[in-house]
Amino acid sequence: MPDHEAVLDDEEPNAYEFQRLFEPTSIGDVDLRNRLMMTGHTTNYAKGREIDQQLIDYYVERAEGGIGLIVMAYLANHPTAQTGSAIVGWDEEMIPKLRRLTDAVHEAGIPIFCQNLHYGRQMTSLLTEQPLLSASDVPGPVNREMPREMTHDEIGEIVESYARTAEIIKRGGFDGVEIHSGYGGYFLSQFLSPYSNDRDDEYGGTLENRLRIVFETLEAVRDRVGDEYVVGFQINATDAAPGGMDIGEYSDVARRLAATGQVDYLVVKAGTYQKQDYIIPDMQHEQELLAPLAKDVREAVKAENPDVTVATTGRITDPRAADRVLQEECADLVSMTRGHIADPAIAEKAKDGRLDELIECMGCNQGCIGRVYDGAECRCVLNPATGFEAERGRGTLKPADSVRNVLVVGGGPAGMKAAEVAARRGHEVALYEADETLGGQVRFAKELEGRREFEKPILWLREALEREGVEARTGVEVTPALVEEVDPDAVVLATGSSQPAFPRGYRGHGITVEDVPGWADARVLSSTVVLAPNVETSLDYRDPGERVLVIDDGEDHWKGVGTAKHLASEGRDVHFAMIGGDPGGALTGPTKAKLHRELFDLDNPVSLHAFATPERIDWPDVTLHEAGQTETVSDLDSVVLAGFHRADDGIRSSLESAGYDVSIVGDALAPRTIMEAIHEGEVAARKL
Repeated sequence: MPDHEAVLDDEEPNAYEFQRLFEPTSIGDVDLRNRLMMTGHTTNYAKGREIDQQLIDYYVERAEGGIGLIVMAYLANHPTAQTGSAIVGWDEEMIPKLRRLTDAVHEAGIPIFCQNLHYGRQMTSLLTEQPLLSASDVPGPVNREMPREMTHDEIGEIVESYARTAEIIKRGGFDGVEIHSGYGGYFLSQFLSPYSNDRDDEYGGTLENRLRIVFETLEAVRDRVGDEYVVGFQINATDAAPGGMDIGEYSDVARRLAATGQVDYLVVKAGTYQKQDYIIPDMQHEQELLAPLAKDVREAVKAENPDVTVATTGRITDPRAADRVLQEECADLVSMTRGHIADPAIAEKAKDGRLDELIECMGCNQGCIGRVYDGAECRCVLNPATGFEAERGRGTLKPADSVRNVLVVGGGPAGMKAAEVAARRGHEVALYEADETLGGQVRFAKELEGRREFEKPILWLREALEREGVEARTGVEVTPALVEEVDPDAVVLATGSSQPAFPRGYRGHGITVEDVPGWADARVLSSTVVLAPNVETSLDYRDPGERVLVIDDGEDHWKGVGTAKHLASEGRDVHFAMIGGDPGGALTGPTKAKLHRELFDLDNPVSLHAFATPERIDWPDVTLHEAGQTETVSDLDSVVLAGFHRADDGIRSSLESAGYDVSIVGDALAPRTIMEAIHEGEVAARKL
């Protein structure tokens, strides 16, 4: 397997010579210009019976960026599979709407396939108002809704729905259909794996029986689309769940699928929603984590039918790593799906020798998966154009009508992005940062275990500023007098935020510092202070001691639970007090799944205090009001606040009163996340 760190540490990254990634290849009769693909993924840009221009623009942007193949996320193939994020796939009225999309992608020069899906139990009945259907009456691990074990007639109906939707996909102009799916605990996987199938008829028991519906589906689809049309299938390499299947069994399944002669390609994935972090692995997982499993599957497939293409996915974020995965014969195609959400021009930049310009996905799952899970549209922390291709995408950044002197105050992600984009438009830009180094709070976030890749956007933005010739002065406190001396035409205020001395989130629960006797006597530190040892900053590190109470005041993101886990992993005795009952409750399921497992698997696990707030402090003891009772945590060395911040916008009013053209971005506007910071930095610079 490729050494990812070695790949990224090339002394001259642009000098890398690609061996396999840009080889032309084919799947069936469909030619691909390279071996780079996007797998199907939910965007929420189109749903139900509408295919909006937004979705078309999204795929065209990536087609124009040089990718070889796009697979569009799914058409729901039956009314019982309709969810808030699925496009209707059982009605012929969708054909002309699909044609608009496929024609646009074809005009951009590449083929596009489409997934054909039934969720089975892996959904809710909120929209359908019908019982969920599955192999057995075993509830799913996330939505916890009891499905109904399907009758033979219902199985036949859904098999036919796969065939009908495959025909609609073909008539809609797609170049292939991908059957969703033998992975992830979705419909066909629910039959395939004993994890979710305890039937005792011809669709349960032995592997041959559990595969029966898969083969029936393939045959029905082939009968409808013909022998020459490309048909693909998603398959697990491991369920990573109790009672599930492992790589040996799935390699056998892949071999049997290849032997049918009815499958042109397989996409190798992993996981069920029992361990959903494998389905959409974030930066807590190593790079290229599924490639070794894909290699085992590929060997089994090629021994049976060498014409079947095998694709791998799973945290492949750098095209050099993708190339080496191909060299190791782990796969025939490499998916960089989230990579292309972050940077649609991966292929173009790599092929042109511009790897230093690559915006590499860091696997945060924040703008893409996190928003989609909440029912919102897909975005990307690093790419403000994702979902806004028509306004901010390829070719939309225009030179400024007149060159202005722009002062950016603050060198966190918001200020750095504003400075970079303003300079690209031709403005004269100076960036001032009070601290000794650029990066803002992201420098501290990257210190958390499982968040190391937060260093990527800071490194990339630094390189971008250097390319654009932006003058960045660090260690400079900007005052109204300094602004008057610089005399800019416009000011972008990106001064960030800071941790208040008392948990700000408590205010929403009617708790003020006066309500907690003894608070002033406690040794209270901020999360940034205790994460500072390895950060180049003027902030003084404060050792929290051996026995620590970490407080999350309701923000419920990485800051609180991540700081607690970080301190515990250093061997400290850590107590974690949270307003709610779910550590990191604002995080998505795939992120929390791994985080929660590890939180309780430390040598000295974090002690959790749910629904807990401080009632009084008799330092070094803190009495918590916890779920209607009181509990005292004694002999503490410190209390670490890791929750909501407050905006640092102290010079805003004086600058506005002096008549300066001021834009306020990121945490200085309202403390949120790195995504809002980067996006607002770009938008502000586009308006200058």
